[in-house]
Amino acid sequence: MRTIELGTHLVGLGHPCFVIAEIGINHNGDIGVATQLIDVAAEAGCDAVKFQKRVPELAVPQAYRDVMRETPWGMMTYLDYRHRVEFGQDEYEQIHEHCNKRDILWFASPWDTESVAFLEQFDPPCHK
Repeated sequence: MRTIELGTHLVGLGHPCFVIAEIGINHNGDIGVATQLIDVAAEAGCDAVKFQKRVPELAVPQAYRDVMRETPWGMMTYLDYRHRVEFGQDEYEQIHEHCNKRDILWFASPWDTESVAFLEQFDPPCHK
C-alpha cells in the first residue's frame, strides 16, 4: 500500500488513522454553521473537514430543476434549493481562513470540472 501526504499528515499503512469530518452541505448555506462545524471537528481531533462543491446548473438534471420540494425555508424548486445551500468565493475564503486558524485541513467533493477549477485556487490537499 502506498503512503501519501495530506498537508503534514502521512496516510497509509503504519501511520495513524486520518479522520475526516463530513460537513458536506449540512451547513445549509450558512457560513456561521459551517465555522461551528469546523470548530467541533477540530475540537474532536479530526484531521480534516470535507465540503461539497457544485455548479447547480451543471449538477441538477433539467428534469429536476423545477420540481418543488419542502426545505427549511419553505417550498422552492430543487434548483433554487441547490443555489441556497451552495457556497461561493466569499464563503470558501472564510472556510480557508478559519481552517488555517484551527489548524485543520479542508477539501471538498467537486461535482463538476468547474468546481475542481474553483477549488484549486485554495490549493487543497486532495479532492474526493
